[in-house]
Amino acid sequence: MSNKDIRFEHIKVKDLQEFAERVLGNSVKGQFVPITMQRAIAHANNPYAAKNDVALLVAIDSDEDVVGYFGILPLLLRNGDEFFKANWFTTWSVSSKVRGRGVGAQLMAEALNLKQDYLIVGSVHARRVCQKYGFWEGSPLTYYWLDTTGMGHLNPLVWARRAYRKLLHVLRINREIKLKTTLIERIDSGVGPVLKRMFYTLITGPQVKVLADIRFEEVDQIQREPATPLNRPQVELHRGVDAVNWMLKNPWVIGNGRSITEEMDYFFSDTRPLYRLIALDVFSPEDEYKGFAVFSISQKGHKMVLRTLDYCFTQPSDKRYVLALAVHYGRQYLADIIEIPAEASAELHPSLIAKILLNKKTRIYQCMPKDDHSPLAQAWEDITLKLVDGDMAFS
Repeated sequence: MSNKDIRFEHIKVKDLQEFAERVLGNSVKGQFVPITMQRAIAHANNPYAAKNDVALLVAIDSDEDVVGYFGILPLLLRNGDEFFKANWFTTWSVSSKVRGRGVGAQLMAEALNLKQDYLIVGSVHARRVCQKYGFWEGSPLTYYWLDTTGMGHLNPLVWARRAYRKLLHVLRINREIKLKTTLIERIDSGVGPVLKRMFYTLITGPQVKVLADIRFEEVDQIQREPATPLNRPQVELHRGVDAVNWMLKNPWVIGNGRSITEEMDYFFSDTRPLYRLIALDVFSPEDEYKGFAVFSISQKGHKMVLRTLDYCFTQPSDKRYVLALAVHYGRQYLADIIEIPAEASAELHPSLIAKILLNKKTRIYQCMPKDDHSPLAQAWEDITLKLVDGDMAFS
């Protein structure tokens, strides 16, 4: 079979749910599928998408099998008081049936031929592919993992692995690290839970004092848009309360046993043993609305991970509540990892405990403007990117 036997279909937002129902309804265990039902419903209800926007590209072979897919998620770019349409690349995968035949490249070309402004944040592999296509890159975005077990820095086998990697780098040797992770995991599972309880005791005390200044309540939907933040960037990717509530109502990941695609070949996150969104409205003791914060708690393998998905406060100093709230819920679920934006971790940095628990991470955002004069091209040098940007908040 040649690539000439493969055709590409553009699935619009208005047709996405019906398409998913048809494809998934005819699928069997283990079959390669292009979308989950929960993602289809979410994309179909995107407040920033028009009905005729393309949400999914699919490659179909002569057997009428879907053999590749490429997800597109419309969003808004804000420059001052003006808003412009742009799009995230969200999913991109090819079936083993045609892997190695350039179908992935054809899907990318099909997306670029739509002549739209695109952004992507994803895996190292996706980044390399996008570099080949000439995507522009922003400066690395720094954020942190608060490793509440401390084992990222205290496990001696982790030290050995890092030293080995540095030695290979100095010697310019390109080799896979073969150090068995089982031994590392055994030390983590044996010592980590004990240290986790100790470290939570140490970090919770100061954050309890911070939380004493506010009242917060869990909600299904954020109740109102906070007043315009005093330090709002001139150029950013817009996420209003309508987008936050859309995310809360339409999660892409659900609990085990609840997804019809759970046993099918869908490359991206579908289900987890535990996945819960936590949305909080935050008030002063006098009931003045200060803003909101949204977190997710999920179980990945043996680890419990709490992630900061979004937040907005009118006063710049109120960002300290993000860390305090994250630690509060992290302790409630005994999270092993708490993911926080760099600006929310500032109060931890001077302390010794920060050197033990904080692990610096970076994320690369890339873009491909439709032309040199598009809104994204004009704004790219000035855009302020945040940890909440992209489709990462959904997964």
